[in-house]
Amino acid sequence: MASLHEQYSAELLAYAASMTRSQDAARDAVQEVFLRYFVERSYGRDVNHPRAWLYRVLRNYLLDRLDSAAVRREVGAENAAEVPDRTRDPEVAVFGAQMARQIQAVLSPREMECVRLRADGLSYDQIAAILGIRPGTVSCLLTRVHKKLGGAAQDSQSGTLAALHLLVSWEAAHSF
Repeated sequence: MASLHEQYSAELLAYAASMTRSQDAARDAVQEVFLRYFVERSYGRDVNHPRAWLYRVLRNYLLDRLDSAAVRREVGAENAAEVPDRTRDPEVAVFGAQMARQIQAVLSPREMECVRLRADGLSYDQIAAILGIRPGTVSCLLTRVHKKLGGAAQDSQSGTLAALHLLVSWEAAHSF
């Protein structure tokens, strides 16, 4: 269990933070997921693909929490005033924020989730297991992302990979 935590906790935390925009909520969610894994194993149940299982449980847990927050009309951290990051060039920060918003406006929530999971290094099969879809659907979604961002990337003189990297790194930097 400890080696599993060491191996996956950082990437699970980054994924959770990108969904919640709150480092504290992300830590709580990751802790809850590892607790659920421990309970699952203590009942003697096998987990064939621990990484995919952890991501799936984390995603479902966060979606449940986000749904319940919406029902209670809570204000999420993403609506709070942002504190300027003095370690970065303001122009770079503005450009990154604009590019991230443009990419998010072009991609559907499901496409964004595929991109986040793929950026975390998960395979198509693992992403499919987490999202409850077929691997072929993952392939179609990521192909659609590539096509959507290909046109947008040509307009901004940067490649699709650079745009995706910017989005993922911008989200990670601003989710804490």
